Amino acid sequence: MPRNTPVFHTVQLTFQLTLAAGSAFAASLAHAQLVPAPAPAASAPESQLPEVRVQATGDKETALTPVTGYRVKRSATATKTDTPLNEVPQSISVITADQIKDQNAQNIQEALRYTAGVRTDLYGLDNRGDWFSLRGGSEGSVLLDGLRVPLTGWWGVVRNEPYAFERVEVLRGPASVIAGQNGPGGVVNMVSKRPQPEEMREVSVQGGSYGHKQIAADLTGPLNAEGTLLYRLIALEKDSGTQVQHAYDKRTFVAPSLTWKPQNGTSLTVFAQYQKDTSGNTNGFFPITGTLNPAPNGYIPLDTFIGEPAWDRYGGTRQRIGYQYEQQLDDQWTLRHNLRHDRVEGVLRSMYAAWWDGFVDASGAADPNGQYLNRYWYATDDTSRITNADLLFEGKLVSGTTRHTLLAGVDFMKNASDQHYWDDALGTPLNVYHPVYGTFAEPQLAGLPSNFVQTRVRNIGLLLQDQVKFDPRWVLVGGLRYDKARTDTDSVFSDGSTSSVPQRDSAVSKNLGVVYLADGGWSRYASYSESFEPVAGSYYGDGAPAFKPKRGKQVEAGVKWAPADSRLSAAAAVYRLKETNRLSADPDASHPDASVQLGEVTAQGVEIELAAKLQAWDLLAQTTYTDARQTRVAANDPHLDQQLSGLPRQSASVWAVRKFGAEGWPGLKAGFGVRYADKSSDGTGANEVPSTTLLDLLLAYDTGPWRLALNVNNATDKTYIATCLERGDCWFGNKRRATASVAYLW
Repeated sequence: MPRNTPVFHTVQLTFQLTLAAGSAFAASLAHAQLVPAPAPAASAPESQLPEVRVQATGDKETALTPVTGYRVKRSATATKTDTPLNEVPQSISVITADQIKDQNAQNIQEALRYTAGVRTDLYGLDNRGDWFSLRGGSEGSVLLDGLRVPLTGWWGVVRNEPYAFERVEVLRGPASVIAGQNGPGGVVNMVSKRPQPEEMREVSVQGGSYGHKQIAADLTGPLNAEGTLLYRLIALEKDSGTQVQHAYDKRTFVAPSLTWKPQNGTSLTVFAQYQKDTSGNTNGFFPITGTLNPAPNGYIPLDTFIGEPAWDRYGGTRQRIGYQYEQQLDDQWTLRHNLRHDRVEGVLRSMYAAWWDGFVDASGAADPNGQYLNRYWYATDDTSRITNADLLFEGKLVSGTTRHTLLAGVDFMKNASDQHYWDDALGTPLNVYHPVYGTFAEPQLAGLPSNFVQTRVRNIGLLLQDQVKFDPRWVLVGGLRYDKARTDTDSVFSDGSTSSVPQRDSAVSKNLGVVYLADGGWSRYASYSESFEPVAGSYYGDGAPAFKPKRGKQVEAGVKWAPADSRLSAAAAVYRLKETNRLSADPDASHPDASVQLGEVTAQGVEIELAAKLQAWDLLAQTTYTDARQTRVAANDPHLDQQLSGLPRQSASVWAVRKFGAEGWPGLKAGFGVRYADKSSDGTGANEVPSTTLLDLLLAYDTGPWRLALNVNNATDKTYIATCLERGDCWFGNKRRATASVAYLW
């Protein structure tokens, strides 16, 4: 990298700041004079283990155990093995259950707000999903306990409940060797709460802004005296409004699980889940004039509901069952097998603003000085049946002074989805300044032409990985994966036409990284990684070729610091990521809705994170610089060399919690968070969204078994635009929200 570039100087500053701050299978591989790995040498650099929140005396932190506070030492997301973070040659962040609780995150999008390299305000307060991107790449891929969570249907998505997770982990950069088919920006892995050997029970209630009401329970412990049978039950009921009039938000969530440990080295956990979400749409699709720019009659009020309260609805149900099985085969080899099956039903009935028409009069005719916007209605019914499974063999072996952690396995996903949707049609105009509803009845869908799309996906991946530790300083991680994806899409359209698109994709993905473990808790690393993600659809025209898979390639270097005698840890990374085969608008004007694959994105950036657990303070801080541009597009495309839509070049955040034990208030703590996002554009440079700085507050008090807390998000009640799209619509951000919580633990 040239020494006179802005990125180089940013990297230089980054480092300066950081400096300041099966048995047969197993036996056949073990034959080559390999013996069980000894315990790590005492001289090897290793950080102090954090205090454990719920675990038996003497147990140590693992990649799955609960921890107290925000500092985490180990993770399995990057390698599928229980690995110290300082031995992972890639950038990774962990959001703990304590952080989720302290920040009162209501969804995964909110849980990621204080994480480096993550853009969470892609569509503002839109409640139709958790929208985020990683390192400027495609919208982030999601894993649940290491297995993929594909998008279920088009709409009616059931969002994930943060209260159900022990931690949420963010692995930045291409990760197909471990995660399979995923976007180039990285993956978010949600780690479920599972039964614990020590009894813990919690019941909490919440009340707050917009009529928010919630009750939740988390119960776990042993079911027998021997401790071989453990249980956990998580349940939640929510009934809330939102900052948008008539847009309610309701949820029912129940997740029981049972763990059986009949003997040492054997563990079976079975789990189930039922979730039902119902809500009204918070999205408006409002035009730039009236949101980003003033309209003749002023800005559109943030609480304007664009649909019809009598019948607008969104959400669905998800039923989940599965198991996690682990068997230690001998002193060297362990087998793990996971299986999960989801059944998801989604529904959407709503309206949206015709932003392209601009303001109109009461009849729907163009009127730049009008107060009305035309509305279109749309409806979908979605169903999905998803089965995920993997089978992994892990071996801990030594050869001379070299220690290996070998991983070999296979994973499989089957997804059967059906989408039944009705073509958008014009409804009645709405006065967005003084709305009057009831002018448009719910369409009787049974008598209207509709479209039906049936999608069948079968994916299989083969994985081989070796983590090699050259005693005592060097760690080498290398992985190889083969993916094969089959997608069949059959459609019947409202005009009577049909379409059948078979798609067959395969790829080999690689990663390679090296870590040097230095004195003082320092580790320096460099890595190369790849990603592979099938792209549905084809070029315009009958018999046109299907789209090629999207590929990502990244080089990354960084440093991590976690000294054994300190309560501080820090990490800094610099990377260059190239994404190819991104979809771009078809340059042929006669194909207005078609796409071609000429798109290429090059992203480079710097990320710094700091975590501290001090005597009186808990602290998280991060700063991110992301330069992500379209570097190859169709001829005369305005996106060339432009920063990606909605992506600020710079962002930063600080979350700090002060404890007042030394002042005689041992249960009292107060905290604040500041989130900054630089200005962003629509991807062409035509429209620019101003920068935003938001303030969050926390006040909490623990006394005996009780915990009282007050959270205020966007405490200054700042009005802001989260993003504006090239097509001409903008999305409001979240206004102030206050929530009071009372929890009882016993």
